[in-house]
Amino acid sequence: MTDPLHPLHVVTDEVNRTEPWQWRRVLAVLDHCTARPFARRVLEQRRGAHRVLNADAFLAAYLVHAMFKSTLMHQTQITNTVRGWTPSQRHDVGLDPHTPITYKMITDAFEHVRRACESAAYPDWDAERFAQALLDASLWTQPPTGAFALDSTDIPTWGRLRFRRPAMDSDPDAPPPQNQSQHPLPDAPKGPDGRYIYTCDLDARVGWRSASQDETEFFCGYDAHVITDVAVEPASAPGHLQVPHVARSAVLAPAGTHKGDCGWRAVVALGDTPAPRELMADRAYNYTTASHFTIPLWRAGYTTVFDLHEQQRGRRPGPVAGTQWIDGTLYTTCLPEGLVYIAPLSSDPTVRDNMRTEERERIERLHQLRAAYAFTPHGVRQPDGRHRFRGPAVTHPKIRSPRAPRSMREDFRKPTVYCTDGKTCGCAITVTLYDTDEPNTRMPFQHGTIAWADSYHRRVGIESVFSDLKANRLHLTRGGIRGFGLTRYSLMLGFALAAMNLLILRDWHAKRERLDPWGALLGEPPPPTPHRDRHPATGRRSARANNRRTTVRPDR
Repeated sequence: MTDPLHPLHVVTDEVNRTEPWQWRRVLAVLDHCTARPFARRVLEQRRGAHRVLNADAFLAAYLVHAMFKSTLMHQTQITNTVRGWTPSQRHDVGLDPHTPITYKMITDAFEHVRRACESAAYPDWDAERFAQALLDASLWTQPPTGAFALDSTDIPTWGRLRFRRPAMDSDPDAPPPQNQSQHPLPDAPKGPDGRYIYTCDLDARVGWRSASQDETEFFCGYDAHVITDVAVEPASAPGHLQVPHVARSAVLAPAGTHKGDCGWRAVVALGDTPAPRELMADRAYNYTTASHFTIPLWRAGYTTVFDLHEQQRGRRPGPVAGTQWIDGTLYTTCLPEGLVYIAPLSSDPTVRDNMRTEERERIERLHQLRAAYAFTPHGVRQPDGRHRFRGPAVTHPKIRSPRAPRSMREDFRKPTVYCTDGKTCGCAITVTLYDTDEPNTRMPFQHGTIAWADSYHRRVGIESVFSDLKANRLHLTRGGIRGFGLTRYSLMLGFALAAMNLLILRDWHAKRERLDPWGALLGEPPPPTPHRDRHPATGRRSARANNRRTTVRPDR
């Protein structure tokens, strides 16, 4: 790989060699990429001399380069990658083996595609759809699981901040960040959206992020909203099957843009998905206005699993008399006061695992006691958003109540309530809920229980994708992409995520001594089974050997 510290636009004499397995997979992706005809129309249908770097070579160059470990999406390095192709590889994409490829050819082809994505001459294509076509092609052999995790990560712009103390003018519908300080408004120009522009990148904006080491809480650039596949069953379920965490869809937007709108666009980009159609997302998405994210998800047939912000927890009046909302679950008002406020289990698996077993069991026991007073679904959700819930003393009662005489014939060990003092109680009624009733907190599980924690913990799959994007495989941090503009960053991100999907699939299956789906499609031989010593150096046999007594002859 070339040195990332080289000055801008300087192309060295080094070349990047493409491995045969990388090349075969890239060519297979091009065969299934719906953006390929669009790239051919842009780059090859022109007057005058034919372009040396054709559409296939352009797509292959950017995809292959992103497959190199610890690579940067610099066009100088992409030029070195094309120069490292063998004559047969050049022939596969229609390049003359003896024609030199220059940096200007690489940048000129990219600029033509970028301008075409912004042009009204191609109304069916833009940078977001082009990037999604690359992701769909990279996962053509990997069907979706039906359970997904959504989150966003920061993609800083290459531009330098030119104003001190930038004001946080991000989406006001987002949860308030911690330790937010108020600074005077900067003397910076505003863009068409009314937000400040702090760099030469006119599309980049300032937003918040979860700062890691040597990072600030705010950054200037873009938010990448990515959806990945997760297991259908939690890890604690008997039928749990592990799945590779790949980037299924992605949407890039200026930092601080409405999380709900961007998240919904990422869900729409998934297209038709199989059952069970579950989506895990953190509190940045369910804290927004429900009409932007949660309600469209429900109407599309998805089941949501969220974490709750501190301001979303607590007790609120229910939709009818005798009911109450507690942490997104509907309860009857005859719930004992001692079960109203219960500390939830943390969504952080590290914190949850560090809890003492007795403390974790005590919290779960309290949640199970409170679950007996909760309303349960009575039928399925209707297309118009109606969903009936029955009280805890109605059919299959969980508590005994005089308002439901049949429940009094249940086992006496079930909780018994005496709500005959004239107060309104909902333990024996059926309630019809609509999509507008607490949409951002309602879930199939009680928040804070082990069932909720196990299901929500599947969201860590998206963190694995971001780790591969920024550290483990690629380095898309500040300076990883050079240039300005939302379209440019969206296209580069699409190439990077598509190539990363190919690497993840191959490595995930190789770790399990299996052939990845692309390898099976291409007819590659299965990976060799490693030889395992029947008696390894460490283990039970070596322990017995170490304890064996040594007999010493008396004459020696």
